[in-house]
Amino acid sequence: MRARRIAETATSGLPLLAALLAGWGAPAAAGGFQSLQEKTTYSLQVLAHDTERGLQEDSLLNPGNRIARLPGGQTEVEPRLDLKLTTEAVVLSVKPRARFEWRRFEDDGPETRLDAWVNQWSLTAYPHQELAVSVGRDLLTWGPSNFRSPSNPIYFENGRNNPIRELLGVDVAQVAWSPAPELSLTLMHVFGDGRGDWQWEKDEGFQALSLLKVDFTADVYVASVNASKRWSDEHPRFGAFGQATVSEALLVYVEAGLRQGTSALYPETLPTPVGGAFVPRHAGDPRLFYSALVGGGYTLDSGHTVYLEYLTNNEGYRWADGVRYFDIAASASDSLASHSPDSALAGQTLGAALGNGLALQGRHYLFLQVQNNPTDSGPTWQLRYSLNLVDGSGQASAYVEWSVLPRLALFGVGVINHGSNRTEFHSLLSQSLLVGAKGYVF
Repeated sequence: MRARRIAETATSGLPLLAALLAGWGAPAAAGGFQSLQEKTTYSLQVLAHDTERGLQEDSLLNPGNRIARLPGGQTEVEPRLDLKLTTEAVVLSVKPRARFEWRRFEDDGPETRLDAWVNQWSLTAYPHQELAVSVGRDLLTWGPSNFRSPSNPIYFENGRNNPIRELLGVDVAQVAWSPAPELSLTLMHVFGDGRGDWQWEKDEGFQALSLLKVDFTADVYVASVNASKRWSDEHPRFGAFGQATVSEALLVYVEAGLRQGTSALYPETLPTPVGGAFVPRHAGDPRLFYSALVGGGYTLDSGHTVYLEYLTNNEGYRWADGVRYFDIAASASDSLASHSPDSALAGQTLGAALGNGLALQGRHYLFLQVQNNPTDSGPTWQLRYSLNLVDGSGQASAYVEWSVLPRLALFGVGVINHGSNRTEFHSLLSQSLLVGAKGYVF
């Protein structure tokens, strides 16, 4: 009897459910879906490109490509999906990525690799008109500089040298308060490196960072200061930038970073089989290290803009350090080639030389960039040149992108390095060429 009653109840409920779906439920669901769709924006972009590299044949740091193991050729396919939901209460943004790589080596067989990750995502709430609270994975870039960003403790390399490559986001929680239209204060806590390495998971490797940033914007001026501290024994770091629009054509700016001590490795002559080692000479040093950039941009009557920047960086090697750096590398390279019992030490020494922790090896740089007017019809292009004023090496690059169809663009990036094998820019690569296409699916 119990089973019969249940069966009867179920039977009598089906028409009611069907009626709800067909009558009231379907329009409600359809209305909700339409409302959600109106609040959502999305796009899918697919990039396919090939890179051919010319390795420095007599490299002291990477003899026979045995240390850095750089592929001579690399083909990549990368879909990039961007999703964004905007409501009155919150904004949700997700940018998943995937990449297939086919790497080709001169002496070894090819390798393939498939990665999938979320490069950026964020959930932002606005509990008050002047207050924004967010958590997610984001790119924390700022500042007007094109060559490097000295005020940024996370993205000193600002990713502007190759517009095709995306920087990796970092896991961050933020609170931004704007008490006045021209003033904003942002408190950030970076708790992960965006690759799954979090502060509370490991004692070594990634170290979390807390940062306070204050931005002020006036009619023709922009100023920003920040103070940050990693969750380690590292001393606080300070950064600042400012820019002024002098006229419709001229923009000038400065950007700088300052910290006490550095964990970078410096070459020391020691009684080792390779004649020296790379040691953290200033790890506990009270000495102040700075990086400062001054520059400006001028827009010509044609609409093309010319940028000129000078950067000084006292964390880099002095001239004598640079000579010692390559002397030790040359000795280690010879030891590695001779297959002596010291080959393992030689390999470790060259690995330390390549991973010395310096974002820039030298102390003085000059940078020039010329780009066309982005509103021009036809191809978009950009020319860049970086010069190490101490060792005389340089890097020239050119980027061009051309929309050949409404949803299809071709692009290319060419790089040429010059200098001897004992210089910064020409120690690993001589040149590289990247060509490809990107299509907008929707």
